[in-house]
Amino acid sequence: MDDQPTTLWKLRRDGEFISCRVRLVAYGIEVDLTHNGTVILTRAFETGEEAHAWAQTKRAAREAQGWVPAPLDPSERPVNVV
Repeated sequence: MDDQPTTLWKLRRDGEFISCRVRLVAYGIEVDLTHNGTVILTRAFETGEEAHAWAQTKRAAREAQGWVPAPLDPSERPVNVV
């Protein structure tokens, strides 16, 4: 059971981008941090609350380093399934 990733947030600085993507996997939730589209770190969590808290901590740390929010590209936006 691998899910398509959903981008939680995207930040930019000096023409570069980092983003945080999450997806459901058989053993829980995986969170990827990407740099210019390349995965640089993956963490697995048992619950969405744990994953979300970790992602928010990483975002706050990057923003403290001068990264600012960037708009999501259409391909990064969540898709609604009816």
